[in-house]
Amino acid sequence: MNSQEKVLDCYNQVAGDYAADRWDELSHKHFDRMLLKEFAADNKGKGLCADFGCGPGQTTRFLYDNGVKDLVGIDLAPAMVTVAQKLSPQIKFETGDLLNIAYAPGSFGSVLAFYAIVHFSNDQLRKCFGEINRVLKPAGDLLFSFHVGDEIVHFDKAHDKEVDVDLLFFKTDDLVTLLLETGFKIIDAIERRPNEGVEYPSRRGYIWTQKI
Repeated sequence: MNSQEKVLDCYNQVAGDYAADRWDELSHKHFDRMLLKEFAADNKGKGLCADFGCGPGQTTRFLYDNGVKDLVGIDLAPAMVTVAQKLSPQIKFETGDLLNIAYAPGSFGSVLAFYAIVHFSNDQLRKCFGEINRVLKPAGDLLFSFHVGDEIVHFDKAHDKEVDVDLLFFKTDDLVTLLLETGFKIIDAIERRPNEGVEYPSRRGYIWTQKI
């Protein structure tokens, strides 16, 4: 199982290279843009939106450019937050932990978490969803994405840096069950094929869910 320390070390090391590689990734992801635009349209003006696992802030910036101005990008790695703040100085970014969110209950009108769960075990996932439910307002939306399957892929190199992290895949139905158990209802659960040549070759999953 990934320790927080290993994940933190990985993303602190690769922050600059990761940003260079991922900053423009949404230009190649037609479906992701459509989904994020709809999420932005539904949630702008509904209170503070948190983008967890924001990395260099490409999804945070996309939401901002589509009308979500009450917004904060949150990432575990300080180096990622530093890069994100330089790329989008008009947006607030800060460090934070999805397993122990430093906000009061009902702080957020909505939450985005693209690939923020990919290093979590099932027990950590349950805690993560419970924490997100706690900090969402009633009927607040959560939209997140993940790699679909039952694989665990180990990385000991990332952008030529030595790391020690596992990338976990999840079955959509298993996540739906866990969300229902942690106080959410499902709006949409969707899968797509990978965009060949522009992203890691895994099937992608998206779940739009709402706090009950």
